Amino acid sequence: MSHPSDINSAEVLRSQIQAQPSPLPVAIAPLQRLRQVIRPYRRGLLILLIPVSFLLTGLAAAFPHITESVYSRGIYPVLAGIFGRLFGFFPFSVAEILLYVLVVAVPVWLCVQFARLVKRKEKKRRALNMLATIGCVAGVGYFLFTVLCGFNYHRITFAEQSGLVIRPSPVSELGLLYAELVGRANYLRAQVNENENGVMVFYPESAHTIARMAPQGIARLAERYPVFGGYTPPPKPVLASRGLSMMNIAGVYIPFTFEANVNVDMPHFNIPFTMMHELAHFKGFMREDEANFIAYLACREMDNHAFQYSGVMLALIYTGNALFAASPELYREISAGLDEAVWRDFSDNRAYWAQFEGPIAQATIAINDAYLRHQRQEDGVRSYGRMVDLLLADFRARHGLE
Repeated sequence: MSHPSDINSAEVLRSQIQAQPSPLPVAIAPLQRLRQVIRPYRRGLLILLIPVSFLLTGLAAAFPHITESVYSRGIYPVLAGIFGRLFGFFPFSVAEILLYVLVVAVPVWLCVQFARLVKRKEKKRRALNMLATIGCVAGVGYFLFTVLCGFNYHRITFAEQSGLVIRPSPVSELGLLYAELVGRANYLRAQVNENENGVMVFYPESAHTIARMAPQGIARLAERYPVFGGYTPPPKPVLASRGLSMMNIAGVYIPFTFEANVNVDMPHFNIPFTMMHELAHFKGFMREDEANFIAYLACREMDNHAFQYSGVMLALIYTGNALFAASPELYREISAGLDEAVWRDFSDNRAYWAQFEGPIAQATIAINDAYLRHQRQEDGVRSYGRMVDLLLADFRARHGLE
């Protein structure tokens, strides 16, 4: 039972407690003051993410061993595991859908901003605000690209990690490699399906079925090279693949969603190799020459003949181009042994891509070239050809020619 005196004492105590200033606002006050100070400069700070990203990229390039140990083998696999599973849950390319949203949203936003600019006063200030917003988006986007995958351009090369020895090779050695690939292509071509035009197809499997098989090649590579271990999501066939062909794009890795997107409209012998190429990017190997070589190795590890043929055909193209440049006579002599069915596949491939030649494809190639140079692949698109050096190193290692 409570007594009146107890109640009065409780009321006095309550009034004293209420009279005391709460310590919470005192603790939060500095943060609030900091927010008030920063608020006018928020956009500027976001724009500053662009030079910050350049600085971080420069440091990553200057210290590749630290980049490899801290980021490529530490931070990045965790990010790829988390977001790869998250976006891998969707059977379609989330990045593709987001791109369609942006294609609609960005013009609408620009139209709204210009309409406001025309109708309202203080046009200069509003124009600067609009440019600042664009700068903020660019700053955040570039910073996210840098921390989600950009550092991987400056990791230790796969050649160093695998122990393969890159060195100048005589033309005779290049010819031996090309002859081996010709023989392998002839054998595998007899094992795959073809359509009514005599061109290789991977029917009865669909592109989605082939995509679900692709991670097996990466998993088998991981048995020899642990750096490929961990979760690998299936690549995503792009719905608007024809549009990618118009831009001369076979596949694209989107680091913001950790998705390997593949053009499935192009001739079939390109598709399995491209899937492996984009998965190599997912595994943190961003250099194009290395991604090509890793794709070749992954295709070679597969039990499926369509994958094996795809890998050999792309290796055959790169090696053949290098041999033709070095010795046209030797190239023609060895190429005479190619099966007619392989030539049909090459002919079909040339005809397919020829229909898209034009300003759009040329612009895309120029953009890709500039992008590669920005990532310090100084040869630009020509870095794709350096895959041959890795193929030769692998050839020597397999045949004991070192």
